[in-house]
Amino acid sequence: MTVLGSCVAACIRDPRKGIGGMNHFLLPIQNKPKKLKPWPESYLNDDARYGDLAMELLINDIIKRGGQRQYLEAKIFGGAQMFESRMEIGQRNVAFVREYLTFESIAIRSHDVNGIYGRKVYFIPETGDVYVKRINSLHNRTIEEREENYLRDAQKEKTDAIINFFN
Repeated sequence: MTVLGSCVAACIRDPRKGIGGMNHFLLPIQNKPKKLKPWPESYLNDDARYGDLAMELLINDIIKRGGQRQYLEAKIFGGAQMFESRMEIGQRNVAFVREYLTFESIAIRSHDVNGIYGRKVYFIPETGDVYVKRINSLHNRTIEEREENYLRDAQKEKTDAIINFFN
């Protein structure tokens, strides 16, 4: 389960094996690639806040657990333009994940992206079911503050990650 504003989550799975997972990223790509840390260390630091790394980590982990690349499919969510100050980050995130999945030949089976509302997303990898609740109003600034802090930290810090592509 995750909560999204301008961030994007990709739910990827191998339907034949019932193996999958979900990522959640704030920015499409990191500015300066470095060496990727091994799982689960990468999940415990901030490397996965970038789409290019989050996608690679998720796909690699599914394959390590027995999923087969040729059967992977995706469902994508998020990318809202919730706040005026976001420089279209949501749209950039959605464009990135669509391009990435197309390049990797992973079919997008469903999506709920863009718009002005945040989302709470529940993913069940075994069945592929995804439950989405749109957050139509903010009663407090929790999501906005979380995204502002996350974006500020992401722009300040550098990661030790690189990305490895394979077919």
